[in-house]
Amino acid sequence: MTFRRVALAVLVLLGAVAIAAFAWPGFLLMSGEVPRGSLVFQGRDPDVGYRLFTVRADGSTLRQLPVPLQRAQGFPRYSPDGRLLAFIAEGDDGKEDLYLANADGSDPRSIAPSPGEPEGAPSWSPDGKTIAFSSRRDGNWEVYVVSVDGTGLRRLTNDPGFDGAPVFSPDGKTIAFTSDRGGGNSHIYLMNPDGTGLRKLTSGQDDSAPDYSPDGNKIAFVAFTSGNADIWIMNANGSDPHRVTTDSRFEYNPRWSPDGRWLAFEVYATTFPDIYVMRPDGTDRHRVTNTGRYAGGPAWFPRQG
Repeated sequence: MTFRRVALAVLVLLGAVAIAAFAWPGFLLMSGEVPRGSLVFQGRDPDVGYRLFTVRADGSTLRQLPVPLQRAQGFPRYSPDGRLLAFIAEGDDGKEDLYLANADGSDPRSIAPSPGEPEGAPSWSPDGKTIAFSSRRDGNWEVYVVSVDGTGLRRLTNDPGFDGAPVFSPDGKTIAFTSDRGGGNSHIYLMNPDGTGLRKLTSGQDDSAPDYSPDGNKIAFVAFTSGNADIWIMNANGSDPHRVTTDSRFEYNPRWSPDGRWLAFEVYATTFPDIYVMRPDGTDRHRVTNTGRYAGGPAWFPRQG
């Protein structure tokens, strides 16, 4: 499997990586305007493995969410009203399942179990009633939707290729996702919430990890440029794709802040990623975590302050 294919797989599976301890030296002082808001992300606990953490976007007030599950957890996403948290956690069979908990991590429950097969990368509909996610329950990675009470499970894609990392548009009329259907490179596709109206948006050197801006006009994503992963932005219809970062390090998982003024993303400054924030034009870049251990998959709390 190539490095690019490994990067694509990170979208749906918790990294099975041997990591020593998870150390936090304290928040970093920043220059320029300090980003507002809070982030949730997956990190590494020294005793129990991957867990969910929150941190202010300025790097302060870091804490672990006390999710009462003694299993690996990752890919957290708050509901639009901030009351619930969707995430992926290992089930009894050791495979990743879609879970739902209260925003503080309490009352975790599996809502779409897939015995023997993994699931990944949830995304909320704007009304907070539906979650889109990827699953291999039918033998291949496809995009599914399910109601928050666990009913109404439906498969939206049906292709021999990889389909994953779905994200709803702010108006709920489309779902963007990553696919390598047809073989070769992965690209960003759009479809209607019922799986119809499929159309391809990108045609670069492996494109993945889409995220809509709050106004629905832009999509941030990852594209490989000369073998390196960078953050790109395009119009929601696929026009005007342009590269935002030019760092030689691997950069991934861009996520818009609720006010559209910042992007959170992960940077592989060493073997493992840390979380950064920057303006959508690539300026005013700040480092949020500095762990020397795994800190990735960021998502914003829906209300800033």
